[in-house]
Amino acid sequence: MDPYNLKGGQLKILSQNEIEEIHQRALDILQEVGCYFEHEQALKILKEHGALVDSSTGVVRFPRNLVESSVRLCPSSMLLAARDPKKDIHAEGDRVYFGPGTLPVKVRDLETGEVRMGTLKDVEDFARLIDALEFIHFWKGMLTPIDVNQKVVDLYMAEAAYKNTTKQISQSPLSTKGAVDLYRMGVVVAGGEEAFKKRPMIIINMLAVSPLQWTRENVGAIIELAKRGCPIIVGSEPQGGTTGPAPLAGQVLLNVAETLAGITLAQSVNPHTPIMWGNVGSISDMRTGLFASGAVELGLINAAMNQMAKFYRVPTYSTGGMSDAKVSDCQAGVEKSLQILTVALAGGNYIHDAAGMLETCLLASFEQYVIDNEMLGMVARVLDGIRVTPETLSMDAIREIGPRGNYMGLRHTLNHIRSEHYLPRLFDRSTYETWVARGGKDIQEVARQKAREILAKHRPEPLTAEMQKGLKSIIQEAEETYGK
Repeated sequence: MDPYNLKGGQLKILSQNEIEEIHQRALDILQEVGCYFEHEQALKILKEHGALVDSSTGVVRFPRNLVESSVRLCPSSMLLAARDPKKDIHAEGDRVYFGPGTLPVKVRDLETGEVRMGTLKDVEDFARLIDALEFIHFWKGMLTPIDVNQKVVDLYMAEAAYKNTTKQISQSPLSTKGAVDLYRMGVVVAGGEEAFKKRPMIIINMLAVSPLQWTRENVGAIIELAKRGCPIIVGSEPQGGTTGPAPLAGQVLLNVAETLAGITLAQSVNPHTPIMWGNVGSISDMRTGLFASGAVELGLINAAMNQMAKFYRVPTYSTGGMSDAKVSDCQAGVEKSLQILTVALAGGNYIHDAAGMLETCLLASFEQYVIDNEMLGMVARVLDGIRVTPETLSMDAIREIGPRGNYMGLRHTLNHIRSEHYLPRLFDRSTYETWVARGGKDIQEVARQKAREILAKHRPEPLTAEMQKGLKSIIQEAEETYGK
């Protein structure tokens, strides 16, 4: 099984007629209701391209043909380069990749087990950890450290990633200027603007604020990044029952409308800007009004959104693998596995929040990353499917063994074990007595030990001195300007 060649697409939540219906109703919403843009330049650009702009309210209404022609300009595939080319992301079709999320501010200390606020050292350690975990394909945010300037914390996070993993990088900006500087950092690591065009070293994401609004900083970032041809995640995150309709179909519809509005702006700025269709939506638990990150409905919504994005032939940025649990317990296992399996089978290209997070995206855990990597390996095995060939049908072996025999001693069995069976690195399959004799360690303790081993030994290939200097220079410039 090749971890970088996984394919989903086996699960279909929506029928073709339902996809067409959602598409038509999204066009109706954009044409009749419109979307609010908190940005004068965006209003001007959209008006010049045929949108109906009410300057007094900031609401833009989009003619159907403008939206449809804009989404057709999006490339249907996207290369997202890693420092190690063997770890490049090819976002297209039903290819599936897994990575972490961006929201945690707290960390469970690997040594004490106590929950505390995260630091830049933690970000660096998390990056080194995921660099060694084979089923986590890319780096994204992972933890917001409190011990650096919060106005430019996104730049410090990206620098920590580039220095501590050779995998592909994604980051959410805090401002328009921050988005541009994240792009500049990618250019430094790529080796220049022309090299970046061929091998873009970062993808930057912007999300609408539901319902039907795009804020100034995100719109400004879309404009500036589109001008430069930087890959962009454009999407939204309505929460069913609060910022989005309670019915899942209505939530999908709102996401489609909001995302199409953002895509139309990006393609109006620079046709053929590489866009990844984003969805982070879930439901709110209406008993409290809180975001339900571990809801099974999140998997359904993201599976449906994958079908919508594929209808538009745009690569997909999905969410799956989150939990509301506070520790690495049964609740975490159930919520995470149901979500990630659903979204992976639906063919999500770039599935973030797939590992490492607990407590409604607020807590990052070293142990949970290791546990989730094991879970993702099992999901990868499901995606790998069953290969039916003369060799795997095993007719000769069945004839040889016949009735009442045993296949354990056959060369045929040895030849196929590793390719056909997923062999857990972490989960225990021994008897209870054997488990006790080996120390009776629960999964958290085993994962904690594994994380410690990785951090003690794993050292990714370092950046060149020139790259490190370039990244540091961008951060210093930001500190002295908009970081004050």
